[in-house]
Amino acid sequence: MASRFVRESKFVSGVNVEAVWSRRHARAIEFAEDFELQWANENLEDLLDHVEAVYIATPHGTHVDLARKALEAGVHVLCEKPISLNRAELEALYTLADEKDLILLEALKTAFSPGFQRMVAIARGGSIGAIRSVDATFTKLVKGGRELKGPDGGAISELASYPLLAITKLLGDSPSAVTTRVFHPEDSAVDQFARIDVDYPDAIATAKVGLGVKAEGELVVAGTRGYLYVPAPWWLTEYFETRFEDPRDNRKYYYKFDGDGLRYELAEFVSMIRDGSRESFKLRRADCLAIASLIERARSEQVRFG
Repeated sequence: MASRFVRESKFVSGVNVEAVWSRRHARAIEFAEDFELQWANENLEDLLDHVEAVYIATPHGTHVDLARKALEAGVHVLCEKPISLNRAELEALYTLADEKDLILLEALKTAFSPGFQRMVAIARGGSIGAIRSVDATFTKLVKGGRELKGPDGGAISELASYPLLAITKLLGDSPSAVTTRVFHPEDSAVDQFARIDVDYPDAIATAKVGLGVKAEGELVVAGTRGYLYVPAPWWLTEYFETRFEDPRDNRKYYYKFDGDGLRYELAEFVSMIRDGSRESFKLRRADCLAIASLIERARSEQVRFG
């Protein structure tokens, strides 16, 4: 992710990536040489002394501590998703950012892409009627790496932010109930597949995520007049359709998705710093807190099989 971020940063005006810190200093030196950075810092404090903002792309369990240290040092923070697997910790970080008059933004790239924003607007705009269900799937096959290591790896912590983003944006941040079923083999340190059912007063939603199971990565939004369909990979939204009982009413929508999509979140981050905005309508704090809460509940209140 860090490598992709540096490449994408070249497409965002006003951004200069100048320094890197890693828990392994040799890796920081190698990274700095690869991308011609000015500094490969041996400790985090040195990095924070000479930058205005940081991008955090370390394992999930380190995000909260690193974000807190950066904010305490007076540095703006763009942090990979999920910032925290715990709602209370995320709330505390937002409070600290406000006290320091700094920006804290979650790097959930789908939220900032033009196609996804337009999809949400059309789905909520009434063309398909009242939304009654949202089904979103995100799976990938992983053979090794941090995603398969405990205690913070697994399908839910690694991937659930994406489908829960769609659910939250389309149905709101106040669900009435959450039920989670998880495939967690005895010989695995983490969950490999999960289905998270989220109930609302007038709608139901399902998020499916997998690291050891592959499924069609589509998004379907069902309404009282028709439905909206986004083909795989829906989280890189370039194309979607609204479909109706009479197929003559169907409509197709096309939007450009440039590069890896990280440029969209970075551009929003820079804009917030320039404008002094505490949050973005594209990804509100309420959205992030709702997602963190859902992930926390999904990981702690689940029925296991396997």
